[in-house]
Amino acid sequence: MAAVVVHGNNGPDEDRESEPGLKVVLCDSLRQPPAWALAERHLIETINKAGVEFYNTYVLPDDTLEWKERYEGGMNSSDDAYEAFRGFSVHTAMGGSDELDKLNRRVWDGITRQFTRYGQIYREFDSNWDWMHHGEGYITLYPMGMVEPDDEKFRDRSIRFAAMYIGEDAEAPNWDPELKLIRAVMNGSRGPKMEWTKRDWIPTNANLVYYPLPFLDIPGVEATTAWINDHPDNDQFAKLIKGMSDRMAKGDVPINLTATALIANAWLYTGDDKYVQWVKDYIGTWEELTRRNNGITPDNVGLSGKIGEYTGNWWGGYYGWVWPRGGNDIVYAELTAAKVATLMTGDLGYAELPRSQMTVMRNQGRVQNGRYLVPVRHDHRGWHHFVPEIAYPHVNLWYLYHNEEDWKHIERLAEAQLVESSAIRDSDLAWAYFVRGRNPEFPLEAFRSDIEFVARKLDYIRNEHGDPETWVDNKWIISDPVRMDSLVRLTLGAMPIHKRGEMLHAQVRYFDGNSKRPGLAPDVAALVSRIERDWVQIEIVNLNQLESRQLVIQGGTYGEHQIEAVEFESLGDLHNDRFTIDSAPDQVASQNRVTIDALAFMVDLAPGSGSTFKLHLDRYANKASYTFPWNR
Repeated sequence: MAAVVVHGNNGPDEDRESEPGLKVVLCDSLRQPPAWALAERHLIETINKAGVEFYNTYVLPDDTLEWKERYEGGMNSSDDAYEAFRGFSVHTAMGGSDELDKLNRRVWDGITRQFTRYGQIYREFDSNWDWMHHGEGYITLYPMGMVEPDDEKFRDRSIRFAAMYIGEDAEAPNWDPELKLIRAVMNGSRGPKMEWTKRDWIPTNANLVYYPLPFLDIPGVEATTAWINDHPDNDQFAKLIKGMSDRMAKGDVPINLTATALIANAWLYTGDDKYVQWVKDYIGTWEELTRRNNGITPDNVGLSGKIGEYTGNWWGGYYGWVWPRGGNDIVYAELTAAKVATLMTGDLGYAELPRSQMTVMRNQGRVQNGRYLVPVRHDHRGWHHFVPEIAYPHVNLWYLYHNEEDWKHIERLAEAQLVESSAIRDSDLAWAYFVRGRNPEFPLEAFRSDIEFVARKLDYIRNEHGDPETWVDNKWIISDPVRMDSLVRLTLGAMPIHKRGEMLHAQVRYFDGNSKRPGLAPDVAALVSRIERDWVQIEIVNLNQLESRQLVIQGGTYGEHQIEAVEFESLGDLHNDRFTIDSAPDQVASQNRVTIDALAFMVDLAPGSGSTFKLHLDRYANKASYTFPWNR
């Protein structure tokens, strides 16, 4: 038999357990290295080196960024600086080099010192900014717990940062414990910022010329050029900021729901139930506000808890239905919060909040030039600004909640693209089709595309000759070569972490059983090739022809899914002379099923071996944690 289960210490046919106390599946079926596996391992190794080259090019010996000596950024935060390293710790957590995570921690400290000097950071956290931008920056913080759950410095930071939002930090009273609301749009380590000045919006104002005006009835402000028009005789900039400050600054907005990930980060370190209660309370507030507003999430609520207290309408809030980009930003924040709440409670009902707002926009849609468009803005003119419906929220909801109604929307959008261009252009849709068995070429194409992307970024980095004093604050995002999209999708069965304040939510996660470190073992490639409601399928191969490897497979990113059983193929030899020159051994396939009943198990991979594993999952059955599986 080519694969057996081991429970003890006295050889393959005796009862024994692995060193970490996990059940072991032995796999010694020879497998020819698939092209996707070779591309995957090549991409991992390339990113290992590309990340170091990026760091060495743009980071100074003191771990600060090579940039301006002075940066007058107003409220403008450090998010772009942190965000440029968003893939470093994720890559380590998935099996990349330890060095990238170490560099991420070093540059985090450097950026924190640098932007404290600039004036944007206070007590290691952004002083006052919105959760669109907080979210972008702190996606780099969350994956660190997946790599080093016992790092006291970052564990302590995570707890202190969460305290600023749950009412435990007197210097940052962002939270209203009675109304269960965040008290201002701009918030952070100095607490809620209730009034805005011109200085707060410099240099951000230059970019906002390209968005519509937040309000159309501010006296003396008729065009978006007001953002850069501060003539002494007609200071339109000052008028615009005063009008916005009076109507937008105070009270809560849906984009603040992104703060739930910061709270979940502290919970994954500590397991303290107070964080769970806060998340339930806060999302519950927005669910109630949505019910009170006839099923539409209002985009502003005042300090008294009244919808439209300062705008006079349920629309008109910051990052809301009008400004700057419309309803998709509301959906993104609700989606981030729903995923966090489900992780923390196991309650699948939280998905209804973002799903309902997608329905609101879709029900107002119309066909234009043969395409179905949905409105993303609403004001006194009603629903307007019709655009193609985006797939990202639908795919997020489906791969985590496994609702067939969400899948129908994925299919609808994918088929429309196939009709228009004979191809699925959206990578989220293309991946979704692959894990439902309908796009088999996707893995190899995706890995090759990401390898090409890294090569282009390296060429850019190696030809760097600009003056840091002239660089804008997204310089490093433009240069960042650590592209994790295909690795996250295909090895973990997850959606990539971009910049919506997300945490990583995956079907499975891996650990190297030999070194007891996170991520794929060396030379091992994995492909999540099928995702269903209660099971996932993973192809695993050991590309090393000389050495065995041990791979721990965990249910979910944080052990939240219980693995009930595993089915796997094994190949038994028909003849004793298994290895013959110039030909493959004559083998026959058989199926095995092993009861696991744990959050993780180990696969012992013989040299050159591989198999397909079907994991039966009880989703969200376990309390999630950053703690490694053998320490739980």
